[in-house]
Amino acid sequence: MSIHTKALLAILVSAGLWASAGSVSKLLFMEVPPFVAASHRFILASLIILPFFLRTNKPKGFWRALLPLGLFNTGNILFYYLGLSLTTANTGSILGTTIPITVALFSPLFLNEPIQKNKLAGICIGLIGALCIVLLPMIDKGNITSGNLLGNIFMVGSLLCWTMYIIFSRRILLHGDFSPILSTSVNIFTVTIAATAAALLAGQTLLSPALTIPSYTGVLLYAAVGITIITFFLFQWGVQHVSASTASLKEYIQLVIAVAINAVILGERLTLTYLLGAALIIVGVVFATSSRITKKMAAVLFKEGE
Repeated sequence: MSIHTKALLAILVSAGLWASAGSVSKLLFMEVPPFVAASHRFILASLIILPFFLRTNKPKGFWRALLPLGLFNTGNILFYYLGLSLTTANTGSILGTTIPITVALFSPLFLNEPIQKNKLAGICIGLIGALCIVLLPMIDKGNITSGNLLGNIFMVGSLLCWTMYIIFSRRILLHGDFSPILSTSVNIFTVTIAATAAALLAGQTLLSPALTIPSYTGVLLYAAVGITIITFFLFQWGVQHVSASTASLKEYIQLVIAVAINAVILGERLTLTYLLGAALIIVGVVFATSSRITKKMAAVLFKEGE
């Protein structure tokens, strides 16, 4: 198995775990405010990853080099939690489908990564599939939910921060000798400090009675390990070996898995539009990531001179 294939699998697994982030966050919000939930999640993650951080090799100046990643993810997490507490989950899903596009647009500027025709075609096919999953069922029901304006603005802020996180992860990890465990640790530590400070500045207590509730602590443990440490480690490792635009395609796979999870947990039916959208997403991702896709095949959609 090539390193490129392993990287794609790592990103796929991270997408599968991240697919549960929305429902997990909503469960935490039932007991504590968003900033407190973020603080609890990342404090626990920090304590778990600390022994690994202490044993890993630390090049000189690693904090200065890796801090931007932590700051971008801080913006992503805090904006997402604020947005999720105010607006609809559908809004987050709709905006999330634009991330591969924003990454593809910014990658040439920050990474000098050209947008290959087959990759752009795959992104467009995947976007159509994602919109089928998110928008068509809402249109069928006559219920296009706009959500809360301030919450939507926070979601846009989260989207932009995550776009820059993906791009600079590729840029920093490609040119620096930093292990995934080191970059993941700095990322987690930075969010921990920021989320804790935000909770305290908002006058919220971290010593919540929720910490004594088994169901809350169980969900919190999964959030700290399953959708924080493991996901960021796998994603950081994967983005070292594939382009930023390829890594961003996880958003489409993540959407497919998230809808399937909701079908199992919440009893939502898998509609024909979902199956059509999922098929288009799979085709799009394969088209964008497979080394066997030739220039001639891509030229079918993007003819020279057009």
